[in-house]
Amino acid sequence: MYYWGYSTGGSYLGSLLSMLASLLFWGLVIVGFAYLIRWAWDLAGEKFGQPRPVTNSLEIVKRRYANGELSRDEYLAISEELRSL
Repeated sequence: MYYWGYSTGGSYLGSLLSMLASLLFWGLVIVGFAYLIRWAWDLAGEKFGQPRPVTNSLEIVKRRYANGELSRDEYLAISEELRSL
């Protein structure tokens, strides 16, 4: 006899695959949403004047030279030393 929500002849493999597909779909939706939030956060930080952190030491020297903190001779000496490393 067939009862609501219960079937004796149903495919358990089909149910398992359906459940796994659903979990995969929602997992991808959540991960995509997290990446979207991260992208928007980074974009807003750049837009509001927060520059990305500089990790390259040569970029720091270039920025200091551009700001007038270093003379040309100091810039050339430091950049040559950094390139030799």
